[in-house]
Amino acid sequence: MKIRYNIETLALLISHTYNNTVKIELRSSETFDPLWSLPLDFTRIFGRVNRICFLKCDEWLVIDHNTSHLFHVSKDGELKVTHEYHLTPHNAVLFGSNILSIRTTECINFYRV
Repeated sequence: MKIRYNIETLALLISHTYNNTVKIELRSSETFDPLWSLPLDFTRIFGRVNRICFLKCDEWLVIDHNTSHLFHVSKDGELKVTHEYHLTPHNAVLFGSNILSIRTTECINFYRV
């Protein structure tokens, strides 16, 4: 499980070992009550690490390390877009409010968002 905090919410990236599925859940950081849950269209592979990153406007970016896909999730728990990244992404970090950094096996790429 991966956990990220942002403005009184916790985003949980949950891998189920019995059926190898992955979902993202957003919960209140104060009460731990669920706000929404979204199953993602990729399977958990043992030893592979998937990551989650906060984006501006209370949105989220999920990285599927196995297939090099990025999942952009809205603040309401809807999948906005799935993008195949040209390199293998390992993790992502938002700097300030508009610079997204994605670390790959080969380099670090920066994007204005």
